[in-house]
Amino acid sequence: LSPGSVAFKTHIIGGHEAAPHSRPYMVSLQKAGTHFCGGVLVHPRWVLTAAHCVVQPTQQLRLVLGLHKLRDPGLTFRVKAAVLHPKYKPAPKLDNDLALLQLDSKVSRSRTVRPLALPRGRQAVATGARCSVAGWGLTQQSGQLAGALRELDMHVLDARMCNNSRFWKGSITHNLICLEAKPKDQAPCKGDSGGPVVCNKGRVAGILSFSSRACTDIFKPPVATAVAPYMSWIRKIIGRWSAPPQT
Repeated sequence: LSPGSVAFKTHIIGGHEAAPHSRPYMVSLQKAGTHFCGGVLVHPRWVLTAAHCVVQPTQQLRLVLGLHKLRDPGLTFRVKAAVLHPKYKPAPKLDNDLALLQLDSKVSRSRTVRPLALPRGRQAVATGARCSVAGWGLTQQSGQLAGALRELDMHVLDARMCNNSRFWKGSITHNLICLEAKPKDQAPCKGDSGGPVVCNKGRVAGILSFSSRACTDIFKPPVATAVAPYMSWIRKIIGRWSAPPQT
């Protein structure tokens, strides 16, 4: 998106360990048994993630659900279909950074696995809204992946401030959400990409997309793709490829 930006590959700097299975919608995207991105279960057959997380060929990709610690066995699925947003643009112009991944079989709801609700309408997330992110990414800039799921409280920054010349220099569109944690030395980072931003009433508001190369740079706050503006596309894909979900 700019010379100082980088697509996440996955981690939470700061924050704290989540209560086990308190986020049963979290998905670990893995290749060769190694976690590299997050995702969110939004339907018994579908995971929403960042398009830049979708590796090719998708036969190499595994989606692991029901995890707290990465070494837990979890439930492992293959990808039956990967649908990137038709207007997705890869870095450096990273835009429309969303993808839907269809599981090779249907998930049964349980204490450890459950979809997260999608937004009801197209309304943007309000400036100042309290949100949270979670992931198994690195816990420090050059460290190892988190052993257990970590979470971090954040709030939505004003888009105009995020777009000024000291920050993202006009790159933040109405389809993006700028985020900030307090204290400012905490942030999602490499490895948390594709994971959900959960705001207000426990619905997925965004999907983590990019940040600065130094993940805690206060002038390059982390950015997520807002989900609400893409709801017609999400519903069309899920409706076209799936039978209606059981209630």
